[in-house]
This record gives sequence, structure tokens and C-alpha cells, in this order.
Amino acid sequence: MEGVSYEAKTKKLILDPEIVSTSPALKLETDQLNVIIQELINQGSDVPPVPTPENFNKDLSKMIKKLYDGGVQSFKMGKFDDSARQFSVGIEMICRRPKLESFAGTIQELSKFLMSRCDAYLKTKQYLQAYNDVDILLNMQMNAPDNFLRRGVANYFLGNYELARADYQRGLAFDESNQRLQHELNICLDKILEENGDYL
Repeated sequence: MEGVSYEAKTKKLILDPEIVSTSPALKLETDQLNVIIQELINQGSDVPPVPTPENFNKDLSKMIKKLYDGGVQSFKMGKFDDSARQFSVGIEMICRRPKLESFAGTIQELSKFLMSRCDAYLKTKQYLQAYNDVDILLNMQMNAPDNFLRRGVANYFLGNYELARADYQRGLAFDESNQRLQHELNICLDKILEENGDYL
């Protein structure tokens, strides 16, 4: 293909600058392909091993668990900014896992960190960051009422009252006896009435 070259020393595909500026999608795909090629080279054999829990990097798991435990401890002590920072570092470490490792293990780690960091962001009133974390979570775990609660709270404080109402109602569809969801929904409904100029 014209405008694409192979660099034997680094074993990477290189795009001409003109292609990079006119086709950002091709640049993204090339970058992703180069990452996978580098992962294959790093693992030392022509064919990667089948990803299983047994070949999940245990040393990295221990470090990630320490960061999680530290973040939880900071949260319990009311140091919410420190807590969010520790969860962020843990998420960065999870994202550095070899791409050929078991995705099931990575998803479990990531969802735990995202939930906890979202809670820390809600405590520090960083509602947009909390919304971003829980939105990813809901794409991974659609049937978790607590995640709808988290997104509803974030939406409420961002001033998106109708979206918050929808989140609380979706959460209640999965757990209709959840008192916290019901309580937040009632507050939200009152706020919507107030916004519309109606008062109970």
C-alpha cells in the first residue's frame, strides 16, 4: 500500500505524515496493530499461549490489589482525593497488562476499580469524572442496580434531572425494593417538578 512502510528494526508499520493527517482512523488501526505485534514479540514465541487464569500475571495482580486496598483504606479515612488517585494508578496498571492475557480477569479488576473511583469522585464532587467511570461500568455490567444509582447521582448533580430519573428507574427495574434508589428517585422527581414550576 502506498504511504505505508515496514521498519524491520522495530518491526512496526510506519505511515507517511500525509496519510496520518488525512486518515486518523487508519493511524489508530496501525497503532493498535503495532501494539499487538510488540506484545507478540515480547512474549517470545510465534503463537501466544491460550489466555487462562493460570497464566495471568500474578505479580502484577498483587501490586494492583495493594493499590486497591490502599484506595479503600483512604476512602474509609475520608481521604477521597487520595483514594481516587490510588484507584487511578491501579487503573493505569490494569491497562498496562499484556494485551494477550485473559480478558475475563482484566475486566473483573477494572470494574472493581471503576466502581470505587466513581464513588471517590462522587464524594469529591467531581461529577463529570464519576459519570465517565460509571458509564463505562454500565457498558460492562448492565444489570447492576448500584451502577444505575451511581450514574443517576452523577447526572442529578450535573443538572441532568430527566436522565437521572431514567437511571434510577432502570436501577429499580433490576431491584424494585432498593430503598436508596427509591429515595433518590423521589428527590429527583421533586426537583423535576420544581424545575417545571410545579410544587408538591
